[in-house]
Amino acid sequence: MIEIISILIQFFIFLIICSFPLRPKNLNNIFGNKVNSLNYMDCHALNIIIFLNILLMCSFFNVNLKVIFFLFLTISTISIIYRRKEIFILINKKNMLKFLFFFILCISIFISTAQILKLEWDGFHWILKALVFYNGNDIQDIRYVKSLPEYPHLGGYIWAFFWKNSILQLEYYGRFFYIYFYIVSVFTIFNLLNFKSDKILFLLIFITILITYDPYLFAGYQEYLIFSTLLIAARFIGLIDFNKKDEKNKIFLSIIIMSLLIWFKNEGLIYFLIFGSLLVILNQTTLNFKIYYFTTIFLIILIQYLLRKHVIGIFGSQHDLYMNEFIYLFYNFDLMILKLVTITKHLIIAMIKYPLWLITILLLFLIKIKTINDNLITRYFLYALILNLAIIYLIYLNIDQSSYKFFLRVTLDRLIFQTSGFYLYIFIYFLNKIKFKKINFLK
Repeated sequence: MIEIISILIQFFIFLIICSFPLRPKNLNNIFGNKVNSLNYMDCHALNIIIFLNILLMCSFFNVNLKVIFFLFLTISTISIIYRRKEIFILINKKNMLKFLFFFILCISIFISTAQILKLEWDGFHWILKALVFYNGNDIQDIRYVKSLPEYPHLGGYIWAFFWKNSILQLEYYGRFFYIYFYIVSVFTIFNLLNFKSDKILFLLIFITILITYDPYLFAGYQEYLIFSTLLIAARFIGLIDFNKKDEKNKIFLSIIIMSLLIWFKNEGLIYFLIFGSLLVILNQTTLNFKIYYFTTIFLIILIQYLLRKHVIGIFGSQHDLYMNEFIYLFYNFDLMILKLVTITKHLIIAMIKYPLWLITILLLFLIKIKTINDNLITRYFLYALILNLAIIYLIYLNIDQSSYKFFLRVTLDRLIFQTSGFYLYIFIYFLNKIKFKKINFLK
């Protein structure tokens, strides 16, 4: 009973902390929206992004985790009290149903996670970073972690932060935030839907969680941090009018959201670079602003490199990339074909395991090519998908013949999963285009 109460309290701690500083009124003013198209869930998602950036900065200064927690919790609580009239106005049947649905989903997965008292393979790598911060050590001590110290540290810092500041101080309370972030991101992406039926919305959210929830990945893996960040990025990219030249705030916001990827996993650097650069290239903004955005992207990458190299004292990846294997394949065409076939086979298996990819690819066949070509934003997500797959092929082609099959078996499915949510925009775009005459009875 004590543990159930503690889990409920942990949920409300997340809710309070992530309710500050943005609210719909000032967020819509920032973007110049004539109507309140951005709601509390959008604000909640962006508040999480702001909060994670604050945690990232604090991680380099060895600030006491309890001090950060109580400071942020106090400020957020004061903000809620100050806005209590605004919050009371929101309390109606429609909003309460949404909140209750959100609450049930979060608590259900919290309890499910609490019942599985074990970490999976990669969890033992990541928890070592969490322990560095949990024990109050300096960030430089990451260098002495025995297992994969070169991995980025933000996921471990989040884990340690909520683990340290939970009532029972049990390690999985730190991982609860991954779940909360995940549920918020799914709710947020569906704000792009253009119809108002809550029953359809709840059904779509439930189905999405049903096909994307994997308890194995919540047992210490970091894939959901990338998955959730990309979902939130897709929501705000979906607001950009690629044909306008004055969308600089939305483009900059999308770049900042995606910049968190580089602090979760090493491949996040690749996602940030290709998704961010493609966003700048396809947008019809001025050349000066394109230069500004590209400069921002490369400065963010440079800052990360300098911080990891000269502050933490380590930078790199688990596998050094060389061109030797590509050169070898160039002279062994049969081996290249064999590798391509093997990668494709494992790719299909991974997509069946995490079917969001299959849904996306199917919809691309259903949506007319002319529609995609005439719409820059759908073209953006299509190009991102193609580049995403191309990079996967390049990664595994570059792994030597003796071990590439092993890495395909143990890593490809997770690599596929963590970007699958990004292309939910294509699914929502398709839903917004079709007519719902056959399901009007749900309204």
